[in-house]
Amino acid sequence: MGEPLLRIMYISRAYRRMTRGELADLLAGARLRNEQYGITGLLVYNAGYFAQVLEGPVAAMRPLLANIAKDPRHAEYQLVSEGYIDERYFEGWAMDWVNLEFMDETKHVKLRELLDGSYIADRTTVFQALVAFADEHRRSR
Repeated sequence: MGEPLLRIMYISRAYRRMTRGELADLLAGARLRNEQYGITGLLVYNAGYFAQVLEGPVAAMRPLLANIAKDPRHAEYQLVSEGYIDERYFEGWAMDWVNLEFMDETKHVKLRELLDGSYIADRTTVFQALVAFADEHRRSR
């Protein structure tokens, strides 16, 4: 059996609204690092807020989490969930992403509410919204 796997979910506010180019650069760098360290996941962006799910070997995830928490491109970092997993949910996704700003406004309303800064939700609500979104996104791939 290989090294234990860890899955985390977090939300944060971008230091400012990001352009498509800035998001593309962020994703390109993340994909390269993730492939190198065996990390997979999904990044969701909406109106200056991020939600991300990451999974990978514990030895790679711990330093990554420390870097994410201190990354100056965002603030109000909130770890939503962290736990060991037996198998990956995002197998083969070095880093998939979705920008909700360019999707139908009637889709993913709960996640949009959580990522627009209008209120702080409890972790269970955030977790449930992210899992529901990831389930639908995964099925649509």
